[in-house]
Amino acid sequence: MNPGLYVFDFRFTEYFQMTIKPLLEEGKDGELIDWLKDISLLRRGQKCTNPDCQGTKPMEWKRARIVDKFHWSCPLCKKKVSIRTDSPLAEFHCSFKIILETIVAWCDGISLEEYTKENKNVKGVIAKRIYSTCTAATDWYMQTHPELTLLGGENSVVLVDTYPDGCMTTTPHNNNYTKRVLCVADTSHMPARIWAQLIDNKILDYQKLAAVVVGHIRPGSTVVASPSLYPLLHGVKGMAEVISVEALMALDPVDYQRSLKNLETIWRTTVSVCQDIQNTSNAEGEQMLRELEWRQVFPTPLSQILHDLAAHATAISS
Repeated sequence: MNPGLYVFDFRFTEYFQMTIKPLLEEGKDGELIDWLKDISLLRRGQKCTNPDCQGTKPMEWKRARIVDKFHWSCPLCKKKVSIRTDSPLAEFHCSFKIILETIVAWCDGISLEEYTKENKNVKGVIAKRIYSTCTAATDWYMQTHPELTLLGGENSVVLVDTYPDGCMTTTPHNNNYTKRVLCVADTSHMPARIWAQLIDNKILDYQKLAAVVVGHIRPGSTVVASPSLYPLLHGVKGMAEVISVEALMALDPVDYQRSLKNLETIWRTTVSVCQDIQNTSNAEGEQMLRELEWRQVFPTPLSQILHDLAAHATAISS
């Protein structure tokens, strides 16, 4: 991912400044942990697994000389358990401060390589695990909220194109990319809401492709389609109008590709992700496309990703 496309320094957002930053100060360990429990990133209670105790009394919160500053302690057998046990943070073997700073870096769209290069105190394997967990949470969220991939509607302009063979960028690129991507953008939102899906190059049924596109566009939309997709979509019923990119270009000044430049601006982040997925597996590529969709829905995503990390962990453990 091109880090310049997503970067928005969340260290300066009101949520970070008012909520998170004060909790990262020296001596605020108790308040930080209470907040992590409040947002369900740590468990509020724990039962002892010792068969002699049979969970008759809840474990107690005790101070400890460890990185987390606290642990769970059984009042009966004195067994001690990490406060991260059975929590979304259980697999992140670093301080809470580093976890939160790494999540903020992920929100900023900073590449994993750049982040670990600039933060020598963060182990690459830990940062990668945190980044991957954030992406998995966005993937889960988009799959459990399919209504967010239904775009357009009355008075909305929806773009439909394919990468790399469409009109999404004016920059020369490698047309031999192995992965083609079908992309839909709802320009009534800022930034534009996106739906994107890998296309199977070996089984390219254009009629099915058209049906897939229409399945993600609300009736009443004005559709602007690339030259290859326009013949499939121009007769679709229920749309306000279907226009080809070529028709828009015909209205441009002779010496300026205004329409293509505007399309390039709208598609810039999507194009970057489409390029990034070329060297990934199909499963990884689809996951990255859903992360793109999620980020377009939540352009300032810090509080949302914290919520989704907790919700995703609950969903996969139930």
